[in-house]
Amino acid sequence: MTDLTRRYFLKLAGSTVCAAAALPFVNLAQRYAAKPISDGNMPLGQLVSPLAAPPASLGRVATYSVAVYAEATRHSTLVRQAHRDDILPLYEQIVGEAVTSYNAIWYKTDGGYVHSAWVQPVENILNPVDLAQNNFWGEVTVPFSDSRRAPNPDTGRYMRVYYTCVFRVIEVVTGKDDQPWYRLQDGITWSPGPYVPAAHIRRIDPSELTPLSPGASKRVEVDLKAQTITAYENDVPVLTSLVASGYGANRTPTGTHHVLFKCPASRMTGGEGSGYYDLPGVPFPSYFTPQAAAIHGAYWHNDFGHPRSHGCLNVPAPVARWFWRWTEPSAPYDAKRYDTPRGGTGTEIKVT
Repeated sequence: MTDLTRRYFLKLAGSTVCAAAALPFVNLAQRYAAKPISDGNMPLGQLVSPLAAPPASLGRVATYSVAVYAEATRHSTLVRQAHRDDILPLYEQIVGEAVTSYNAIWYKTDGGYVHSAWVQPVENILNPVDLAQNNFWGEVTVPFSDSRRAPNPDTGRYMRVYYTCVFRVIEVVTGKDDQPWYRLQDGITWSPGPYVPAAHIRRIDPSELTPLSPGASKRVEVDLKAQTITAYENDVPVLTSLVASGYGANRTPTGTHHVLFKCPASRMTGGEGSGYYDLPGVPFPSYFTPQAAAIHGAYWHNDFGHPRSHGCLNVPAPVARWFWRWTEPSAPYDAKRYDTPRGGTGTEIKVT
């Protein structure tokens, strides 16, 4: 659901160590290049030709519940309900009924079809563990993992973390189950925090966070009406992605901004009452206003192209990492926060 030129996709793919090691870039072309196919002569709910293979082999339900229908339309038979954090196999990605004007993508799963908006594409990848490694950035590679207050599966849960969440790993220990556990900090707590099974976290190699196109002339343009974000390098558009911008009283501020600071991971909280949120491990935010509006990855929905945030620009996690690497200032691997140096100017972000 994102436009990527073939030329720049190849540049992206080449910037990683290898496809298997750089999890968020797997299936990048399939996951983000497809756009909904529209045909004004098609009856509502009639299926259109398949787009491609699914963006991942599995999908995690990211809201209270989603409906599985016999066909890719809400006018067909309701097969069943799937609930938050249920894991669904994904067999196909197709265009069906446009549940909203901007999203007609459905996934085929067991028994029928589910609309894509609240299904996070995920994998279930267990990682080898190097007991000598610590103090590195890591990302979650399983649909979800329950962090614990101690390295013991029987200890109370601290909070659940999700696929593509990013944290700093500060320690590896052997748990009560005789298995290796990682202790997490930045992205979830300010001080040494909870533990997760080490196999659920992939170490992000420093080479995966090196700057892209250093020294080039760069700017970012955000079109709130079209819900797109476009990166320009030497006045040439090199990447365009759908976004989910702020809505209502939390509308993303218009005007010309600049990148103020970056973090590889943030725990974001806010809102009140039913609108309260507490999101650990938000991947690769690049902040551009004093009120903390940022370009960042989102794992709590899969509905880019429509305002739904509290002021930030939600993008798919791989796109957030790309902007984090591409925009100025270039942040060093070890920094948990990196501010634009005094006297310097971060990459321009124009929001209209």
